[in-house]
Amino acid sequence: MLTGSCTNEDYELEMTVAQTCLGRKKMKLYKSRKLKFVVGFFVAWLLIHSAYVTYDGLHDYTGNADVAIILGNAVFADSSLSLWLQGRVDAAIKLYQEGRVKKIFASGGDGKEYGVPEGNAMKKYLIEKNIPANDIIADNKGNNSYLTAKDFIALNDSLHFSSAIVVSSFYHITRCKYIIKKLGFKNVEGFASKKYFLMDGYGLFREFFAFYKYMLFY
Repeated sequence: MLTGSCTNEDYELEMTVAQTCLGRKKMKLYKSRKLKFVVGFFVAWLLIHSAYVTYDGLHDYTGNADVAIILGNAVFADSSLSLWLQGRVDAAIKLYQEGRVKKIFASGGDGKEYGVPEGNAMKKYLIEKNIPANDIIADNKGNNSYLTAKDFIALNDSLHFSSAIVVSSFYHITRCKYIIKKLGFKNVEGFASKKYFLMDGYGLFREFFAFYKYMLFY
């Protein structure tokens, strides 16, 4: 009787252990599937967003506007423009020379790294390319896209522009248009730099997070 009793207890213990192990395996499998779904959803969202941003950025506006808004990038100690920024400014020059914009709003940061404000460096480059100084507005407080948009909106209280074309790298166009519209200036289109770089891929990836940051916090 004692032996039989021990055998039954051992059997019940083994069954309990087996059920526990099975339950743990099911839980791990559920978590694994859930993680794969979340990762898959994120990757799909990232790819769809990036595809739209690329299409939107490369789909240049073909009409006219009152002003071109250049978004800044790095400048150097001698006031020369980085290749990224030169591409953006050259695109704005094209718009101006074709008579598609009347003014150029060159907005960038204060240039703490090299001591040269980006707006001033862009204005210098534009003047060297025979753009009249009176048609250039330099803004050195646009340390990010939001501040550029904010500065433009404040400036427009006195200048009364009714339409604008954002000029930047292709991956940056969608967010720039979004934040300007969000701050109240609705008639804004995009025109992308015609210079492309390997780092544009990183810029496109970064824009995914930057766009939703602007959506949530600005």
